[in-house]
Amino acid sequence: MTLFAIDGFDLLFVLSATIFNLLIAGIFIAQKQANPRLVRKFGVAWLLLAIPLTVVYIRYWALSKAAWIMIYFSFILFYMLVEWLLDYVFKYDFRTQKRTHIPYIILEYIALFGLLGISFAIDRIGGFIVTISFWVLLGCLIYLYRGRKKNA
Repeated sequence: MTLFAIDGFDLLFVLSATIFNLLIAGIFIAQKQANPRLVRKFGVAWLLLAIPLTVVYIRYWALSKAAWIMIYFSFILFYMLVEWLLDYVFKYDFRTQKRTHIPYIILEYIALFGLLGISFAIDRIGGFIVTISFWVLLGCLIYLYRGRKKNA
């Protein structure tokens, strides 16, 4: 099956997953450039991805997709909910303390690996596209932290 011959909901997932990663990459670049307005714009756009992802999640639930897909998908949406609550509702700076940042990072990577796993389950080409966007995200993360001094 080719990427553009897949079900519309599957294609929506692959596109959303790719944009998900690229928006996070954009956030990292904007943070490095000390541009809070751009960080906010990318962050809001990223949160809006919860809409198409929720639509796909409901469709997958109705189709009784494999349990592992639904579990990963639940982690993806839960990660987005946590991000929204901590950054936009409570405005809690959880990234400065290890006891709150480490669980957040673990949740983030479970969600990111979920995007990869589900994408490959949909289509190999789609999986590779999402993988490339994931590596772009990681490259931007390295760029963000490059040259920063460690806190003792």
